[in-house]
Amino acid sequence: MSESGWITQREAARLLGVHPSLIPKMLRRGDLTSRGLQPSLSRADVLELAAARTAAGAEREDRRTAPPRSTQPPDGQHEWLRAPAAAAVLGCTTIALQGRCARGQVPYTVHDGRRWFRLDLLELQVRARVAEERRRVGSSALSPSST
Repeated sequence: MSESGWITQREAARLLGVHPSLIPKMLRRGDLTSRGLQPSLSRADVLELAAARTAAGAEREDRRTAPPRSTQPPDGQHEWLRAPAAAAVLGCTTIALQGRCARGQVPYTVHDGRRWFRLDLLELQVRARVAEERRRVGSSALSPSST
């Protein structure tokens, strides 16, 4: 192993804990830079990248093992539902509910990184949809038939 400021790609791979075939990809991405046309890398750059990769791995592990987020609703004044229960109230799937939320068709609140739905607003939407369907059926029943 070289003690100078420059190391080979194989030594860099060992310091980074990756397969040697990954080093050219890191060079193309700009994670590492080589010395001109020679296949040598700066030892300081490699050690800096190794430290950053270690820190990122530790952060991922901390997030993975972190305690679950709060399951408390946004407030105690209303009855709040999570997505599966809200979808059941609306008579759709959770995937359809997500689409409706993305289009702004269903009101929701994000609290502690979770989406919450107020039951009274969902029931109001259901009642409005039923009233609209009744109005449509009633108006088609009154229209002249083409017999």
